[in-house]
Amino acid sequence: MAPINVFFSHIPIDWIIIAVFAIIVAFDAMRSGSGRATSFALSLPATLFIVAELPHAKFLSGVTEQFTSSVLKALLFGIVFVVTYILVRRMSAPDATDSGQIIQAIVAGIAATAVAIVVWLQVPELQSVWHFGAQIQAIFGEAYRFWWIAGSFAALAFVRD
Repeated sequence: MAPINVFFSHIPIDWIIIAVFAIIVAFDAMRSGSGRATSFALSLPATLFIVAELPHAKFLSGVTEQFTSSVLKALLFGIVFVVTYILVRRMSAPDATDSGQIIQAIVAGIAATAVAIVVWLQVPELQSVWHFGAQIQAIFGEAYRFWWIAGSFAALAFVRD
């Protein structure tokens, strides 16, 4: 039997990061319901839209011009995401009844992770923070991103039912 470190040395780090993130979201969904995962998944595409429109905003265009480096633009994306997440979370229904269901938590974790990867690949500033490899870009990239987003939203709607 091969040692465990030999097994993990052949798995690309991208897949390990994705799996750890999905497990964290699934554990959170199992503990407190799928509301946070749903709000997270809805906030990411909204943030993508809002950040794309910021340079054209009447009063905020001057502020966004201050963010010149890719790290600062990634920070701006993060700030807008946190605000958007809080707003979406406040708009959504409470999670009183769906905590503790393992299958729903796993589905919520996978769906939220898929949305996160698709959006991450769409934001060049986030790509400068962490660049996913060619395999992840092929699976979650332009050719299939619609299906990942639509499927994830359908899965999240199923687990919230």
